This record gives sequence, structure tokens and C-alpha cells, in this order.
Amino acid sequence: MLWTIRLSALLYVATLFAYWRQHPAARWLSLAAYVLYLAHVYLAFDQRYAWSHAAAYAETARQTHELFGLNWGGGIYFNYAFTLLWPLDFLYPRNPWLHGFLIFMFLNGVFVFGKWWR
Repeated sequence: MLWTIRLSALLYVATLFAYWRQHPAARWLSLAAYVLYLAHVYLAFDQRYAWSHAAAYAETARQTHELFGLNWGGGIYFNYAFTLLWPLDFLYPRNPWLHGFLIFMFLNGVFVFGKWWR
């Protein structure tokens, strides 16, 4: 399951670089990164949370409490927003507000909640 999000993050970085270089493959890279992200969400909800929002909320609350001492699972809604907002990149590429949010979410996923560095 982790390989999907890791590859998605790498492709998203490649997307940003391609946008910066104004390369025509940027949208395709973003699409590939998004599809891998959706695979990650599917696998997480299928294999870890048994398709239960309550289980995902509880796990988010547990991790938030572990990291910040705050027993709050509302961060899961940011993940839902991330899932719904990313496709806007296909309609409005290089939108700084959208990419600011996407970058913020990826950085949180990698460095705050991710297990890449722990």
C-alpha cells in the first residue's frame, strides 16, 4: 500500500517540475500521480479501515493525539478535500492556491503523519 503513495508523491514532484518547465507532459504526470493516490485511498479503506469512515476518523484521531496531544480526527476531512480538489488541476493547471494546498497535504503526509522518516 505504501508504494502507491510514495510513487504518487514522486510523480507529483515531477508534475511540479514539469509545470515549472512548461512541459506538455505535466498534466499526464499529474493524472498518473492522482490515479496512484486513488489506488492508495482504495487500498487503505479496503485493507485497513474495512470501508469505515469511523475507523479512519478514529485512526486519524489516534495519530493526531500521538503527534500533537490533540484527540481529534477531523484531519480526515482535509484528506477528503484533497481527493476532491486535486482534479481541479486538470481544469486549472498551475493554480498557485490549489498547488499550495496539495503541497501542504503532501508535506503533512510525508513528514508529519508519514512513516518515511520514523
